[in-house]
Amino acid sequence: MAEVLRERPTRKANRLAGKNYGWNGLYFLTVCTKERYNFLGKIQDGKMILSDIGKMAEEDLSRMEAIYPSVILDSFVVMPNHVYMIIILCSEQYNPTVHRIIQQWKGAISKKAQFSLWQDRFDDRIIHGAAAYRRIKEYIQNNPARWQEDMFFEHEDHVFPTTRPLAVSL
Repeated sequence: MAEVLRERPTRKANRLAGKNYGWNGLYFLTVCTKERYNFLGKIQDGKMILSDIGKMAEEDLSRMEAIYPSVILDSFVVMPNHVYMIIILCSEQYNPTVHRIIQQWKGAISKKAQFSLWQDRFDDRIIHGAAAYRRIKEYIQNNPARWQEDMFFEHEDHVFPTTRPLAVSL
C-alpha cells in the first residue's frame, strides 16, 4: 500500500522565482510538438516548407498582435517540429501572461488540426540586454538554414504515423 501512495517526482520549475511573466519585457519562447514529430513541415534546401498544420500555426501567430494589443510578435520561425519566437509585452495597464498567450495559441492550432500536437510545456527565457536580443533574433532568422545543427533536429521521416494498426480478432 505504501508503494502505491509514493509521492510523485517534483518537476523542476522552469520559470524564475519571483518573476511575473505578465510584466513588460522581451521573451524568447520555444514550443515543441509532441515527441518532436515533424507535424509542421520540412526543411528543403535550407528553407522551411510548411505543412497544412504549419500554415495554421504561422497564420495564427500572425494574428497574435490583433488578439493581444499589448503583445508584439517581434520575430518567429516555424520549424518542422517546433516554433521559436520573440514576443514583447508592452502595456502600461495589463498584459496577458506568456503562459496564457502560448496555451491559447497551442489550443487553437490543436483544435483546427483535430488532435493535440504540442508538448504540454514550453520553454521561455527572459531576454536581458541588446546583445542577447540580437543573438537570439539572428538565431531565429538563420535557423532553417542550420536545421541539421538545431538541438531539435529530427530526420524528415520522423512523422506521426498516419495509419493505426488494425484490430485483429482471433
